[in-house]
Amino acid sequence: MQKYRSFTLIELLVVIGIIAILAAMLMPALGKAREKARQTECVNQLKQISLGVEMYRGDNRGRFPPWISCMYPDYINSKKVYHCPMVKDPIADYDPHPFDGGQANKFYENTTNTGKDFDPNVGSGSRQVPHVSYLYQMNNGEPTATIHGWFGTDSTSCPTIADCKEYQLANGDSSNGNKPYDPTLFPIISCFSHVKKKGGSAEHYAPVLQIAYSGNFFMSKVRWEYGQWSP
Repeated sequence: MQKYRSFTLIELLVVIGIIAILAAMLMPALGKAREKARQTECVNQLKQISLGVEMYRGDNRGRFPPWISCMYPDYINSKKVYHCPMVKDPIADYDPHPFDGGQANKFYENTTNTGKDFDPNVGSGSRQVPHVSYLYQMNNGEPTATIHGWFGTDSTSCPTIADCKEYQLANGDSSNGNKPYDPTLFPIISCFSHVKKKGGSAEHYAPVLQIAYSGNFFMSKVRWEYGQWSP
């Protein structure tokens, strides 16, 4: 009669220990794979928003949308597109229409044809997007004196942030010797949710995922004027 030998307690503990060591070795790789997948999803969402911006401009004589959030649902068909998968709590996202100069209610009133003021931060099931993960650098609000100072303009030559960005693209600023910027490396939509320290100061933290004025994708440091970023 054949006899079967059982594992001893020590042998079981050795096997469990080996499995634990292998799992610990694999966890960083799995974490990087998940992070890469989230980054890829974020890039795809940025590109969808960029395409929406281009369609909006095509329908509005080249004007940028007041806020990227206002493109839902006509140009962006899902609110999820506005939320970076790296951000666990959507409440931590940005205001969907910063520097709106009191124009948000007017916009939503006109587009919903309700005849009533509409608060885009409240409610659900309508046209508003409560929070966005992405910094829209062509916001069409009313810039403050500080913003004019950033771009070296006045309210006549630069009445909106979008106009300020157009001015910066064409004329440059002190960061690049007042030379025109490359439209392929000049961001209009940014995601800061992937930033990690790279270098000695915050100006060099990276990567920031960027959609350029010309529509292409690139990665940069937090201060994009300091150049592109590569792993």
